[in-house]
Amino acid sequence: MFGFFFQMFLLCAGAFLAGVVLTWLTMRSRETSTTIVSAPLSIMEEPAVPAPAIKANSRTMMFHTPESPYYKRMKGDAFFHSPEDARRAGYTMWTPRPRVPAGA
Repeated sequence: MFGFFFQMFLLCAGAFLAGVVLTWLTMRSRETSTTIVSAPLSIMEEPAVPAPAIKANSRTMMFHTPESPYYKRMKGDAFFHSPEDARRAGYTMWTPRPRVPAGA
């Protein structure tokens, strides 16, 4: 019985150590290949990357610009910086729905 527990302990310890070594190797290669040129950001600073202005829905394949009446309501699961980027990705721009008369 003790032999079984000892084997399981060695198996778990080996798997843990293998994970540690693999993680360390991947992080080590990233640290040596990239160099940071700018100063690090403080806690309160945000990066100066412009926010995407186009929200898109991947289920309907439609995108909404800030001029859309649905722009504030929709969450969007895809984001683009320009309408041209959204069109290249296969999305179509929103269009106003036609009003249907009540008697039709």
